[in-house]
Amino acid sequence: METNFSHIISGWLKKFQRFKVTYKKGSYHLANLFHSPETMIDSFDQMPFCKHDREKKRLTTNTIFLRAGMYYSNPEEGFWIIVSELHFKKNVLMRNLYDKELPLEYHFLNIHFKSTKVVSKSLVNGMVMKDKTWSMFKAGHSLTEYHFKNSEERNVTLFFTDQWLRKQKEANPVFDNPKLASFFSSANTYMVLDETESVYEQLWEQMIELAIDSVNTNQESIKQTAYTVFRNFIGKMDAEIISDNHYELNDTDRKNIQRAEQFLNDKLFGDFPGIEKVARKVGISPTKLKNDFKSMHSTTLYQYFSSRQMKAAHELLLQKKYSVKEVSTFLGYENASKFSAKFQKELGKLPSQV
Repeated sequence: METNFSHIISGWLKKFQRFKVTYKKGSYHLANLFHSPETMIDSFDQMPFCKHDREKKRLTTNTIFLRAGMYYSNPEEGFWIIVSELHFKKNVLMRNLYDKELPLEYHFLNIHFKSTKVVSKSLVNGMVMKDKTWSMFKAGHSLTEYHFKNSEERNVTLFFTDQWLRKQKEANPVFDNPKLASFFSSANTYMVLDETESVYEQLWEQMIELAIDSVNTNQESIKQTAYTVFRNFIGKMDAEIISDNHYELNDTDRKNIQRAEQFLNDKLFGDFPGIEKVARKVGISPTKLKNDFKSMHSTTLYQYFSSRQMKAAHELLLQKKYSVKEVSTFLGYENASKFSAKFQKELGKLPSQV
């Protein structure tokens, strides 16, 4: 590490000892010092059950809460790359803590792939739902994030400073983007966008293979792939129509939406549980839940649930193990023709055409 934070990290670990593990609302709360990639790596390094190979730039851990592995690279001043893979054994809320003694200058961009096992009595082994999401947070504003039991997560995370971004704008017109500039000049602190393209999973595979081979030897290739990820995000952001309401949700609101999403995903094999039941589970009013969910996803809870059901149906039909009637029954449809009509409306083709 270019900067030695060890004395501050040691003090932080003592100061925040009581925050290490707590339990609330069905999740274990774990803390992390998140000022910069350096503090994050150094604080992680001093936690129990962590192994840090500084030569390979690799961190691993295996606890009762999660199993994780990550590689890191610092190819340029003000720019860090972390490629990670995590398996959560429990519901975990990661709390990102900040200390006033440390400088706060790193924003981050993350492309996140999540595979979540959905359990059903109708399916012996359940099924896996896959999602891809972009998130970008200004420095100091990523506070908490839920991770749910049995989820597998892969991430490409790019940390960058204002100074690094200014240099990129001077060198490459792609980075001198009006929407990107507008975001950083606004009062908005974060942006979350859904992704459908599969290319990012391939880029993750490419980066992890390069890292496993040698982060040091392949640093330039890893950096160029990271640049591709960043440029693609700018293109994605440029093409999106983002509601102003999207940014109005604070950290607590976002956590509530995450819990609502997880509750709906757990209920995919059955009828829509109803807004009132979801609201009770999350602990907010139905009106606030509806409004906040619409702000985040630009759709209603029922539409989100229905879309997820059809995505699950598509995954099951691709396995060629179940008939259309069986899949419709799994999802709580008494009438297979109604299921087929809904499937066609959502995916543009009949279930029999999968």
